[in-house]
Amino acid sequence: MRIGIKIILGLLLCLIVVPLSAQQVKSVIPYRMVGGKMIVDMSVNGKVRSFIFDTGGQMALTGELCDELNIPVVDSVKVTDVNGKEVGLPRVLVSSLLTPDERINFSGVPAMKLSTPSPFECFHADGLIGSDLLKNLIVEIDGKTKTITVTSAEKASTVSLRKMLPFSGKGYMPIITLQAGAGNSLVALFDTGCPSFLSLKDTDYEELSAKSAFEVKSEGVGGGSIGVGGMTESKVAYRVELPLLSVGATKFKNVTAETSTPPYTLLGVKLLEYGKVTIDYSRKRWYFEPYEQEFDMASKHYNVNLQVKDGDLVVATVWTAMKEVVDPGDKVLKINGKPTGKYDFCESIITGIPELKAKKKTKLTILTKEGEKVIVYQKE
Repeated sequence: MRIGIKIILGLLLCLIVVPLSAQQVKSVIPYRMVGGKMIVDMSVNGKVRSFIFDTGGQMALTGELCDELNIPVVDSVKVTDVNGKEVGLPRVLVSSLLTPDERINFSGVPAMKLSTPSPFECFHADGLIGSDLLKNLIVEIDGKTKTITVTSAEKASTVSLRKMLPFSGKGYMPIITLQAGAGNSLVALFDTGCPSFLSLKDTDYEELSAKSAFEVKSEGVGGGSIGVGGMTESKVAYRVELPLLSVGATKFKNVTAETSTPPYTLLGVKLLEYGKVTIDYSRKRWYFEPYEQEFDMASKHYNVNLQVKDGDLVVATVWTAMKEVVDPGDKVLKINGKPTGKYDFCESIITGIPELKAKKKTKLTILTKEGEKVIVYQKE
């Protein structure tokens, strides 16, 4: 499940970064991973709050935070969320947004005011730090040290241009072009709000399918993602394996991706496990410094996806092996013969279901339309 705000049309916002001088200003911001999201701390109008760092999103604050700090609404803006839904949201103006080391202060920051209750409650976050806030800066993201280094852009990045990909879009979003196999271009948004390695846009799936750029491993039916426009209805998704995905000169073999409906194919936060990313927003350059030149991404995946709904553990997505056996919405009654209890939705996202971590193969007793069935929950 993804929570985030993805923009189709770039909205040019005026941000002031202080102090400014001929000498570059640098701020190092630690981050922590919570439920697949990068979480950073920033000071908002003098109050320290946590935010999701989301290069695929736009600056946003929860309605609760805006009300608590009396941040006024100045106008409104239309956005398109991760599910392709267009929604209108009020926009506020933040007087001060200060980095933890107090080296950079953003003043007069426009931000979307999200509706209540907060969509980020599970992550204990009060909003998003998006690419619009960073569009005049250089941002280095180091997955080993768990730091984001933000630098003013008087000088270009010192990373070799051989590791650089230019922005493919006209706006400030880090949209780049990858290669899927030989000669197949794939435009992707580098999105730290996406918890996977690669999420394939439906239309890109269709184009690459016509070129035999991947193998379809499984077909799934189930619920979609949560965005600011709400939860998507059940849909058909495909799990594919790309024999080769090239990110610049770096080769990723046997890459698994699932189809979805965002505005772009997404290159997600798991890329940071394989190298350092630098984004020179002002010069529209994206750099990747891999820890190795080639990676084998071969992996297995569960035959059903599960989620917590109203305290119960239910089937969310059914993949090929379990089709006509169980359906989305079917309730899990027992795990390895023991009755299930009530589960907290947020805890299931952040830490998972403890009973499902014990074994590689788990027997689930599921209540279906035809009665109780026992299936083996496993990776295939």
